Amino acid sequence: MSTGGPEASLRARKKAKTKSAIQREALRLFDEQGYEATTVEEIVDAVDVSRATFFRYFPTKADIVLHDVGDLLVVQAMKRLPASGHPIDSLRLSIQRLFDEASEAGLSLNRRREELLRRVPELRARVPGHMAQAIPLLATALAAHSGRSADDVDVLTMSGAIIGVAIAIWTATADDVSDGFVHRHLTLLDLGLARLRGELLPAPAHDAPTGRATGHH
Repeated sequence: MSTGGPEASLRARKKAKTKSAIQREALRLFDEQGYEATTVEEIVDAVDVSRATFFRYFPTKADIVLHDVGDLLVVQAMKRLPASGHPIDSLRLSIQRLFDEASEAGLSLNRRREELLRRVPELRARVPGHMAQAIPLLATALAAHSGRSADDVDVLTMSGAIIGVAIAIWTATADDVSDGFVHRHLTLLDLGLARLRGELLPAPAHDAPTGRATGHH
């Protein structure tokens, strides 16, 4: 029996809608009451879902804030871009498009998430490890873009390097919660990826490795 088709697509949309609603209402409560003071019971009451449904989507309260819908959107966007260019260029373009095309509500939600991640010690401590978990997701996107497999050593190396840049930039800017901090963070991330592209990984991922050093001297 097939699991694809319109019915599967509808189920996926319903799940995404429920997950988004839980996150949106939770962030509203965190704004009003504070992260620590808000309970799971208050969140499920606000969304009108069961505790079982809540924990199906978010294993812990912290995961509500750590979850970033943009991760998957960037991966999907990369798959639609031509494979002729360097994958880091495509990644930078995907990130830029994501924010250029985001609604005001989406941008506001992201800003509130980011502020909580920076202000709440429990959340802040989990960010680097959470970002590292995106390496397989990014490797899948880079593999699809370059025509290689997700376990190709070059794909894995580039995925790890990109996430490493993202972790370093986030950690260095984690104390900044002043006006415009999201824009400044994205600007630094884009610059970091550009440096990685130009200095450390100049060859497209689908080019065969030559064994020669590729950095500029």
